[in-house]
Amino acid sequence: MLEAALQTAVGAVLIIDENGLIQNLNPACEKVFGYSQWELLGQNVSVLMPEPYRSRHDGYIQHYLKTGERKIIGIGRQVMGRRKSGAIFPIHLSVSVFEAEGRKYFTGIVIDLAGQRDTDVLREQALFQAIFNHLPDAVLIIDPSGKIVLCNPAVTRVFGYPPEELIGQSTSVLYASAAEHERVRKLDEHLQEVETHEPMTIRFRRKSGEEFPSETVASALRDQQGRFLGFVSLNRDVSQQVVQDEALRKSQRMEVVGQLTGGIAHDFNNLLTIITGNHELLEMELRDKDQRDLLRRANEAALMGARLTNRLLTFARRRRLEPVVLDLNDQVLAMAELLRRTLGETVALSTLLAPHLWSVRADPSEIENAVLNLAINARDAMPTGGKLLIETSNAVLQERDVASEIGVNPGDYVRLSVSDTGVGMTPSVLARVFEPFFTTKEPGKGTGLGLSVIYGFVKQSGGHVTVYSELNKGTTVNLYLPRVKTSTAAETDALHAAAQPPVAGETVLLVEDNAQVRIVTSKRLKNLGYGVIEAGNAAAAIEVLNSGQKVDLVFSDVVMPGGMSGFDLAKWMRQNAPGTRVLLTSGFAEDIARSGEAALSELEILRKPYSGAELARALRRALDSSA
Repeated sequence: MLEAALQTAVGAVLIIDENGLIQNLNPACEKVFGYSQWELLGQNVSVLMPEPYRSRHDGYIQHYLKTGERKIIGIGRQVMGRRKSGAIFPIHLSVSVFEAEGRKYFTGIVIDLAGQRDTDVLREQALFQAIFNHLPDAVLIIDPSGKIVLCNPAVTRVFGYPPEELIGQSTSVLYASAAEHERVRKLDEHLQEVETHEPMTIRFRRKSGEEFPSETVASALRDQQGRFLGFVSLNRDVSQQVVQDEALRKSQRMEVVGQLTGGIAHDFNNLLTIITGNHELLEMELRDKDQRDLLRRANEAALMGARLTNRLLTFARRRRLEPVVLDLNDQVLAMAELLRRTLGETVALSTLLAPHLWSVRADPSEIENAVLNLAINARDAMPTGGKLLIETSNAVLQERDVASEIGVNPGDYVRLSVSDTGVGMTPSVLARVFEPFFTTKEPGKGTGLGLSVIYGFVKQSGGHVTVYSELNKGTTVNLYLPRVKTSTAAETDALHAAAQPPVAGETVLLVEDNAQVRIVTSKRLKNLGYGVIEAGNAAAAIEVLNSGQKVDLVFSDVVMPGGMSGFDLAKWMRQNAPGTRVLLTSGFAEDIARSGEAALSELEILRKPYSGAELARALRRALDSSA
């Protein structure tokens, strides 16, 4: 504890136990109440109160311990105190709670208002308490030994702990690792010599186990004589900012690479123009057949180089597109037969085309090039054969759906997806998948320009691209192209229709192994009005279902670690919790995600990424379905 602060504080400070007995107090108590320290230790704190406060006091404590209601905790209030002489006088009382060695204790801070300007004192105290309690950032007051003495309510939002669980604990419980704790401890030791340090980024761990980055500023606390009493630490959760910064860096990196490749392609086109021009002039002079044949081969190679530079210019978004209004369903159907011949017999090609698909404005040749490239990449990722699905759908992206994407606007899009059951990609490969010349194929088997050209074309068309992939599961590439409002698009769009709100008290058990996805999805579910219980895998979900907690619907990812998939969880529920609804979600197209799960064909699979409106409607459909 901050013993020095307790002894030197101007206001009276008392620490009492769960029974209301005084365990510690500071010298200021003698001045305020007239009792010596030894007269008060072990006494019930109600001795310092007149009626009716005296008889009510123990009841307040017991009510708090049973219910957790914080009526006596937090911003102080004006009550009456009683001196040893029997005199009744006004005081301002603030109470906080902390836990030590499994027991709860209460700290009371008393300001004697008698003879003071009551209004000014109360205003200053209330202002301080209001600032402390309503700061959006977590504030910790820490003693020299590293124990938390006081914290504000924001710690619950940032760290996941209620304040009473942290008070009395070592700060070591909050750090992501022992090494991080040691790094900060050394910096805090330096604070004994300086007043504050520059903001720094620290990795903390929430009560749930999730790690997150925080921007932290710490300052030294000193008494009126300058003696060091501890630290005050202000911590701001910057996890969302880190995601957005990474998206910005990725966008800027792609922009720089695009400028570089665009410049190279432009210069290279000038060289090819000279080469092909001289070939043309030379051809007029040659009469020998063998020489003309050599010239033809050289010219074909130059033209191949020109096509390569055109692809580079497409990635750099510097090639002039020729967009027209078109229906992607027509484009896919027109290519289907060509793709079947190209892919061979070992790849089963299927299409899932949405009816009433919105129109887009795009270059048809680039659409064909994109689909062909994605199909060939998928074929190469399935050397022993597999399934390839081309899918179209309408998609409404809201502000929160594109918050982590730079340069992507919310609105209406048409999604073209190509999914395979191939070998998938590692996270490191996935991070570089759009870089030009990056390829995992053997030398001579690919230029590494396929996805980068698609990326450039879609961006130039006002859309964006996402890739979802898992090792040994497969890959899905989603192209989002902006919807074009045609003269026939006056119909009411079902995707914009608001879903019915949840019935009061409906609870969703969210099962998702990715912590960041789980956090975002939990917030979205709560924003929709549902109660949320979280589980990191199917086994944890089964524990919740067996615990007797009320669960109306299980919303689970399909692919999860631990040996049980979302389908396995649904099968278990069919036998053990038949009254609970199930909604599955996957980054793969539905046909790929099911892959042999025909017995559960009635279960809906919500496709990632999904909008808030799509989520709301899918939840409502699942909850309202017959058992």
